[in-house]
Amino acid sequence: MILNCYKSLLIAMIAGFILSFVTACSEKYSDLPREDESVKIPLVYESGLEGYACYRCVAMVVTHQKTILAFCEGRLNDCADEGDIDLVLKRSTDGGKSWGPLVTLEDDGANPCKNPVPVVLPSGRILLMWLWNYSIPSEKDRTTRDVYLSYSDDDGVTWSESRNITSEVYLDEWGWYGLGPCHGIVKEREPHAGRIIMPSRHEENRSHSHILYSDDNGETWNIGAISPVEGTTESTVAELSDGQLMLNCRNDTDYRIVLLSDDGGETFYRNYVDSYLIQPVCQASLLNHSMNPVTGKSNILFSNPADREERVNGTIKLSEDDGNTWTKSYRYSNPYPAFSGYSDIAPLEN
Repeated sequence: MILNCYKSLLIAMIAGFILSFVTACSEKYSDLPREDESVKIPLVYESGLEGYACYRCVAMVVTHQKTILAFCEGRLNDCADEGDIDLVLKRSTDGGKSWGPLVTLEDDGANPCKNPVPVVLPSGRILLMWLWNYSIPSEKDRTTRDVYLSYSDDDGVTWSESRNITSEVYLDEWGWYGLGPCHGIVKEREPHAGRIIMPSRHEENRSHSHILYSDDNGETWNIGAISPVEGTTESTVAELSDGQLMLNCRNDTDYRIVLLSDDGGETFYRNYVDSYLIQPVCQASLLNHSMNPVTGKSNILFSNPADREERVNGTIKLSEDDGNTWTKSYRYSNPYPAFSGYSDIAPLEN
């Protein structure tokens, strides 16, 4: 039975080594046919339970201790984008088979706390960047936001007091601001190996995606490359086999816009439309999974609702050549007309 599908979240185990954290229906297990009916999909957050009417805007990382941290927005009264919204977290220490209790990380009453973007550093520290703004009645009342950062040094059990980093990541002429929502990355290759990269966006007449980066483990932050393409919004980032960065952006067309940086995210030297990655104007997520022994390039995974008109057909696609072509796909959501919205992906050891 399909219920109001955008009101809860789940973890789907894909091929034993990928987790996809996606929106789904409010059932203990989703049992409608998918491409692999042997895959059971346990819910992590269920709408109407644990104090919140709705859960949205997901982000996920796997820590050095192999703990899965599943972040999202807990929307207190309804699923609207404005309202009383908190940042919440659940942890799994057994590969997603079971989950600990919901923990509210940030709650400022009617003022929303939104857009989680976590990243795991080489030291094991987990950073969490997020957004705050004064309560507003509707989207037309949007002005600016504050950007905050917190961290955990104990596998996500406890978190530092958040600090305001807005002055480091906001230009005076920018209006409304966004992060991800999805995971950030740490560059593993030159140029700028060790640099933290966070996908972001801002309004300046129209929306533009951009990159935030830190070269000192998150102590200070810089505004990096800004998309020259108007209308790019929510974005996700992956590092390619040669150290380039690929920023993949939501926009107001049927296809994803891709931007490439060869200087660690300080500038973009190319942008193009990827006509294979269709979208219904929705968030998506990228992940560099591994090196491909045949092509010598990175295996890149892409997750989104694979449809031009509706948020349905949640699908993971595989590129075996750094995102130049997409050779395989796996539909993890229930079939049409079941809703499938925002997602994030993270690797698990098998």
